[in-house]
Amino acid sequence: MERELLLILPWMFLAVGPLLVGVSIWMIQRAMRGRHWPEIEGPVIDYHRRRGSRGPLYAPEIEYQLPGRPPARLIDRLASSIPPTIGMMVRLRYNPDDHAEVMVWAPLSRGLFYASFLVMGLIAIAAGIFVIQVT
Repeated sequence: MERELLLILPWMFLAVGPLLVGVSIWMIQRAMRGRHWPEIEGPVIDYHRRRGSRGPLYAPEIEYQLPGRPPARLIDRLASSIPPTIGMMVRLRYNPDDHAEVMVWAPLSRGLFYASFLVMGLIAIAAGIFVIQVT
């Protein structure tokens, strides 16, 4: 049984690793396309609670107003285990060519999140190669 696991394990790592790397690169590219968009701020007006694997997660709902447009709301895709503070101001960026495309702009915190996927993927690839070399 252990021998069979050692034969399968590196291929599992080598399958998951590139997937994680690819997802992280896609997320980074998607986030970076907004780096030159105009910036606005909006307050957190509410949060949405959802179930996470380690307890509840809270996604902030942000109200914002683009120039010449009525107020709108955005529910952030990233949630945390700590409820956001109602009234806290959040930086947003919007696509000047498509006002429906608005994103929360927090490059440091989101960059760390995206980089963690990249590092996990690289570690999985290295682990797979290491196990192949050892066996």
